[in-house]
Amino acid sequence: MEILEGDALYRTLLQRYSKNPRGWSFTVSQSPNNGFFDALVAGPEDSWQLKLDTVFKPSPFVLGSRTDQGEVSGRRAPISFGFRRIDPAEAPALLDGSSQGMNKLLGFLQSVNPVAPTGRGNYIQGPFVFAGPGEVGRSLTGEQQNVDRRLSEEMLKLVRRRYPNYF
Repeated sequence: MEILEGDALYRTLLQRYSKNPRGWSFTVSQSPNNGFFDALVAGPEDSWQLKLDTVFKPSPFVLGSRTDQGEVSGRRAPISFGFRRIDPAEAPALLDGSSQGMNKLLGFLQSVNPVAPTGRGNYIQGPFVFAGPGEVGRSLTGEQQNVDRRLSEEMLKLVRRRYPNYF
């Protein structure tokens, strides 16, 4: 099992996504064991199990390992995850937070196919499924639970190394 960290993980996931941007899902929930966050990122060809230190800062520490596609049983979003090109003039109407804005956003996400981001352009990313605490962990197989333990151990080491007084 290879564990990737930060930028190397982001690049790998973006490369895989860019090959086929349709049919992806991204599910996140808080881990019941250690306060970190668990995520399952699944695409048409492979899937990844992630561990994030938090979802409350712009650049969280993240570790991840590839899992077998056949083993993923996590919740999938009704609208596939991805990057969608958007005209900046349309963005305020989609992101205004009202029920009408939410309907417009959902309509946009359903009508515009995900694309691989290429250089210049404006994109929105999502949707993410934020599941209840421990939800991702409940759908893990025995092997994935072992991966989760290893990712938790490595995340704890990473956080302690970067922030010695954190724990």
